[in-house]
Amino acid sequence: MRVVLSAVAAFLVVAAALPTRAAGPKMATVPTTATEIHGIALPDPVAAAKHDVMLRQARQRSVACRYPALIEDKKLLRLVNIYSRKNGLDPRLVYALIEQESRFNPCAVSPKGAQGIMQIMPDTQKVLGLSEPFDPERNIAAGTKYLRSMLDRFQTEVMALAAYNAGPGAVAKHGGVPPYEETKDYVLKVVDRYFYLRQRYPVEDLDSMHKKLTLSDAAPLAGGREKP
Repeated sequence: MRVVLSAVAAFLVVAAALPTRAAGPKMATVPTTATEIHGIALPDPVAAAKHDVMLRQARQRSVACRYPALIEDKKLLRLVNIYSRKNGLDPRLVYALIEQESRFNPCAVSPKGAQGIMQIMPDTQKVLGLSEPFDPERNIAAGTKYLRSMLDRFQTEVMALAAYNAGPGAVAKHGGVPPYEETKDYVLKVVDRYFYLRQRYPVEDLDSMHKKLTLSDAAPLAGGREKP
């Protein structure tokens, strides 16, 4: 993951200098086995899986320490799947965003006033027609629609995430990822988690990920934590 983190960090620096409508393919509606995302190479899934086994055998828990366990709420996972695919988004990207935004807490409220599981600001709620921000399904439906619109406007996942966090005006003003530490940290964490999910589950949706997790990877770690 250090290699991936370095690659992502380097990409953020380059991305900040790109024009607003940066060139690059849009995200596929159906996840594929792609090994590269906008020029950032992903480790080979087979090699990554073997390396993961080696880490577990050696009792090294660096990944587990960095990420929380995948949630076990099948209803929320199903909603993420449904509305991600409805809006042409990779469910794993939406999962990573929600995890960073609210840790899947439907009642979350940020100090700045963002509400619900996808932390949507009141002004944005009005634009999206979201009248019940604390209803998980309505919030996810609105949040994925908004993320899709940011992706359509800025063309890359990194720019879309930056716009989701800092607002589209800030991304347009700076011609890329705004020079805000909060936004740069946010984008890095979401993309890092997204890359990890793609490496570990290269062709699976969230329901399959959770089923596989509960069948083979759900043994408690020392201290009562679970593997991600």
